[in-house]
Amino acid sequence: MSVHETSLQRFRNPDPWHAPAAYWFWHRLPDKDTIRAQVRQMYDAGIRSFQVQARLSYPIEGYLDDDYLAACRAAVETAAEFGMIVGIYDDYNWQTGHAAGRAVTGHDELRERHMFWVRIPAGASEGSLSGIRSATENLGPAAMDWHYEGGVVAWADWRVEYTLVVEGEQGVAAERPELVDRADGTADRCRVRLIDPVPDGAEAIVFVSARCATSRLVNPVDPVAVDRFIEAGYQPFADALGDFFGSTVAYMFFDQPHAVYYDWAERTGDLRSAMPFHESLAVSIRERWAERTPHVLAAVLDGDEPERLSLRAQFYEHFSGYAMETFLGKLRTWSHAHGLRQTGHEVLGHVGGWALDTAFTNWDLRVNFGLDHFGVDGYRDLTAVDAQDALVQLSPVFGDSVARHHGRGGTMVEQYFLTPPEGGTPWSGHWGLTLQELRTTAINHHLLGMRQMVFHGFYQTHGHGDDHESLRNPRFDFPPGINFEPWFADHHLGFALESARLSEFLEPVSPQSDVAVLYPLRTVWTAGQLGEQASALGEWARALTEARVGFHLVDERDLDAAAVEEGAVWIGDHRYRALVLPAVTTLRSAASLRRLRGLAESGVRVLASGATPAVYQEGPQTAVEDWAGLAPAVEVFATAPEEAVLRGLVARRGQTEPTLRVPAGSPVRWRGGPDAADGFRFACFAETEGTVELLLPDGPWHIEEWEASDGTVRTLEAAEGPVVLRLEQNALRLLRVCRGAEPASGRAHAAGDSEAAAGHGTPEWSAPEELESGWLLEVAEDAYEEAGTRRDIAVTYGWERQGLPAFAGTADYVRQIELDAPVPLKLTLPAVAGAVIVSVNGVRVGARAWTPYRVTIPADALRPGGNELRIRVAPSAANRYYAGTGLRAEPEPCGLLAPPLLSHALANPDLGAPPDGFGSGPRDSGPRSSSITEG
Repeated sequence: MSVHETSLQRFRNPDPWHAPAAYWFWHRLPDKDTIRAQVRQMYDAGIRSFQVQARLSYPIEGYLDDDYLAACRAAVETAAEFGMIVGIYDDYNWQTGHAAGRAVTGHDELRERHMFWVRIPAGASEGSLSGIRSATENLGPAAMDWHYEGGVVAWADWRVEYTLVVEGEQGVAAERPELVDRADGTADRCRVRLIDPVPDGAEAIVFVSARCATSRLVNPVDPVAVDRFIEAGYQPFADALGDFFGSTVAYMFFDQPHAVYYDWAERTGDLRSAMPFHESLAVSIRERWAERTPHVLAAVLDGDEPERLSLRAQFYEHFSGYAMETFLGKLRTWSHAHGLRQTGHEVLGHVGGWALDTAFTNWDLRVNFGLDHFGVDGYRDLTAVDAQDALVQLSPVFGDSVARHHGRGGTMVEQYFLTPPEGGTPWSGHWGLTLQELRTTAINHHLLGMRQMVFHGFYQTHGHGDDHESLRNPRFDFPPGINFEPWFADHHLGFALESARLSEFLEPVSPQSDVAVLYPLRTVWTAGQLGEQASALGEWARALTEARVGFHLVDERDLDAAAVEEGAVWIGDHRYRALVLPAVTTLRSAASLRRLRGLAESGVRVLASGATPAVYQEGPQTAVEDWAGLAPAVEVFATAPEEAVLRGLVARRGQTEPTLRVPAGSPVRWRGGPDAADGFRFACFAETEGTVELLLPDGPWHIEEWEASDGTVRTLEAAEGPVVLRLEQNALRLLRVCRGAEPASGRAHAAGDSEAAAGHGTPEWSAPEELESGWLLEVAEDAYEEAGTRRDIAVTYGWERQGLPAFAGTADYVRQIELDAPVPLKLTLPAVAGAVIVSVNGVRVGARAWTPYRVTIPADALRPGGNELRIRVAPSAANRYYAGTGLRAEPEPCGLLAPPLLSHALANPDLGAPPDGFGSGPRDSGPRSSSITEG
């Protein structure tokens, strides 16, 4: 079978690595019947893999006990029957590193230890730290009970680690351990006393560490503690499921592995959190810097001179490398030894937005693997990131970029919803999620580099009542539980197959990305995650995305191995024409600037915004002078430039290889490039109507359109010159282009194309008739408290304003329509809150879950005289779960919000039934060939 045929086979029947996955939230111990029913529910909905995740409502003492592991085994056995894949989510709730406290039970010495610092000014002989605050407090009492025994923070085993005396304007530091008389530590504070007062013109900085005596987390920089975590949290899965490892159980998944972030009242300096600490880390620091250790430690806290900033960058490089190898290295070694792949994601400060400081701004993430995302990915076999809310954001392209750095491509995206709509409160989530929102989010993620969406989450139970304490009640623990959305059962499968096929379609594509944006890692180390580079990178990433200019993030390490040719630079197997420096102030050494000079001299466009290089991590501090010599060859902007400049970075491919050109103002987003079978693939999506041009070199060119909704592929006529693609609202179009008038594998691909095979033309339609009156609303017998309701209903506004403010189940709008003779009809629903299934006389004729809500009713489904038209609407679950909570200012719209429109066919009375594929909008409204025309 050829590469193209294999790809086509995978497109028609996507594998579990490309189909949507889910976190399966366990709120209590499930029995075997529940396990089987819910795994089957996932499978039937197109979810082909899952990870079991015990949430805070699950009794913490039951995590990993015999009953829990037996239930996990039953879940894996059921998944194996269905040919599904299972990943092991490696901890309780989230935040890898505690195993629900099992790792530190009986091993108090392994609990997380942190290093704080006390400043003592000249003339004083004592200092203190107090008011230590855990970042977990922001998550509420339930989270405090999760992280800490008894829900309280208590410190013990205080000890002095370093004593520095810093003198003079240059901040010359010397280590003076003999100055400390004693350190008196209690559960919530520490006081340090010196033998003598601090000399005039100097300051003492005493670094003290303490073990959090109540924390359930292991010390992530203690090798023994990490081994113990693996023994307590990983090995039980091997004992219970080991015979499925490497087959049904395919990978381990870590989630935000880090110690808790702590702040205190007296903290000052550049570092904004206490630092995880251990004797072995101290030894590595001494080995690295020896007598320069005090200078390095002082520079971590203070100073903006290049010499001190270079030491700061050196420290974070050392710390992050040590932490990654100590923690992630051990996890990877265990996983590989057990035949499993390693994946998972760290804390991402850019989640939910574009800037590097979008989230977690109260934490200093430099003490979590140094924010070295390219380094972290080196410990994974599969890249994973998380994404927040229904937004286009940086996470997918960042994940895809770090994967490409390691010779892979594509990323898992854990998708959750946190920010509530207007009228909500934090953690109340988004029970109002629609399938249109989810689909749009998924497609946008795919176009930015997502291989697979992992939905957060599939619920075991929908919780209880209106108790909306953060996280404790499953109902308000990162909702929605997707399976409790009324539209899930009938409509999610179509979305899942479309997402999986889009992912398979894009898998072999090498994206036409012309711009490389340098991830300013060393600037983050010197300036902190809240520095100018955080917003500058976000501005470039957003502007490039909105201008439809493909880009990747690259690491400074990539430049060392880059190959330069005239006008371009090869990084890995990708060719870039431009390199962007977003407020980069710190580079590794002068060699980096020499490399940039070489790129500019070869014709690569080097662009910069904001602050410019002034610090080298290594070597003499000549960055300012070196940059001044390079600056004339660099295009410098105050911020990301306008769209015309950005579009000018794109290679003119139309004369050499197929490409897409988005006209100014077009809403079309796309991803595409050469595939592995000597063709080119392009995926186009528009949330509103738009056009895009397919530019073709001298041909002829064969064009195939791959339909993600049903897996069919149809052959379009051979084309030369520009081809205009017209996309209606929410249309997804996939094109494969190759040279020649026929595909390499012949026209057999088009055999499944029902439009081409049927030969039916497009009818002309009468003016639409507004069906405003005569509607009844019927609530199914099995639907909530309103079961059996049958009542008159208006279709000019939703049922939430017609006496059903708390009803969020599935209901049917029913009406009779009279016909003299059966003719094809076109039903258009101008405004709907929900997904719909349309039936006539008991026969289903179409389904839609996003605009345009338009269905063609074939003549053979109709009869002379009276016909029953039934529109089943499945809205979101919002009004059911927010009722009585005060979390929403008013109910959300449900049902039909405007009168349906009905048109009669005036031509082609023998128009047959269109395919009943979910979401196949253009197919419900006639053939699509008119939407692609040669220019």
